[in-house]
Order: sequence, then C-alpha cells, then structure tokens
Amino acid sequence: MEGTETTAYQYRSWTAVEPEHPLAALDGERLASGRLRVLLGPRSRFGARYFAALLENDSGELSREPIATGLHNSGPLPTYNWIELAETRESVSFPTADAVQIAPAEIENLFRLLARVVPVGGHLMVEYDSPQRAETARALVHGVPAIATPLGEMLFRAGFGAHFKDWQIAEGGSEGPRKLQAYRPPSEADAARWRSGALQQLESFKQRPDLSSGLLRAALARADALLPLLREG
Repeated sequence: MEGTETTAYQYRSWTAVEPEHPLAALDGERLASGRLRVLLGPRSRFGARYFAALLENDSGELSREPIATGLHNSGPLPTYNWIELAETRESVSFPTADAVQIAPAEIENLFRLLARVVPVGGHLMVEYDSPQRAETARALVHGVPAIATPLGEMLFRAGFGAHFKDWQIAEGGSEGPRKLQAYRPPSEADAARWRSGALQQLESFKQRPDLSSGLLRAALARADALLPLLREG
C-alpha cells in the first residue's frame, strides 16, 4: 500500500492488516464499485484493536474516508470474539476520482462479510446514534422488536442470529454510543430457539393497537417480511 493516499489523513500511521489477523479476510473483498482495504491502528485500553476499512477503486486510489471504522477483539472464549462498528459511511471520496455512494444494500454486504469474520458464539455491535440510523433509534424507543428495526433486519439478513442486545444507555467514553448487538448462534439449537423467540415478539408486536404511525407501519412491513424467514429457519 506504499505510495497510496493513506498518508493524506488521520490513518497515515496505521498499517495494512497482517495476513494472520482475522480482519485480513475482508481485505480485497468487493464492495460497492471497489475493493476493501483494511488498516489496523493501536489497541484500546482494554486490548481491542482499532481498524478502518477503506475502499480502493479500480484505478488503485484509496478513499479519503473509511467506509467503516471500529474495534476488533479476539480471545479464547466465544464471548471474547467481537467487532464493534463505530461508524459506517454513506459515501466516500477519492483524490482524483468521483465519490462513491454506499447504498444500504452495500452496508448489508459489509455486515455479511463481518458475519464470516465473527466466530460462532461471537457478536457484532453497530451504533445507532448516527443520523443514518435515526429510524432504528426511534423504533426502539417506540417498542419495536430489534429484529424489525432497519438495523436489526439488516443484521439478521446478513447472517446473524435472531437475537439482539440493545445497548440503549450511552455511557460516553466508557461504552460509547447506543448500539445494537447481534450474535452468531453457538449452535443450531440456539439458532432455532432465537428464531422462536423472535417469532413470538413479532406476533405480539402485530397485535398492538397503535400501529397507525408511519414509523410503526414500516416496522410492521418488516415484521411481515421476516416472519416467513423465521418460520422456515
């Protein structure tokens, strides 16, 4: 990656992902109209590694901004293996080429790639404090099941299980922004149990008498689309 524009912005001191690092599986994967290039930064005070995923276009230029930034952690127990996405972008610019728009379907593709990196029993956390995830934040406040929010549906369709943890109380520098945590099921039995629980949540949600707002009607449409997938497994 020598000679690229990585020296032009804040990631200039970061290094290309090492071949043995789990995130190396992302490096070179197609996304949007280019390929992902992963940079690794320092470790957090808890030992997790900062990373950034940039887009390389067909001319070999790296995007000025990363598509995604976050933390990666690994360890001997399943729960020690996780990724936290602190930011994803809806567009990235290049030094001499046109900017590239990152559609929601491409963010889902990114989640799908990350689902392959997170081992069984591990999890992915994605923030929902940003403007692009405002609908997810509002839906959760109004009692929509996590899987029926835009972010939850996307994570489930990307290959995570039908079980979520809502980190709804932001704790500033300690825990960061609000985020939704999605899991890789430890076993097929766990996956089936999670689908059963999600089915019950959605069926109960559909019986609510207050589904007239645009926000809740959109959640209801997502629930109707997900029910067959949950039943079929």
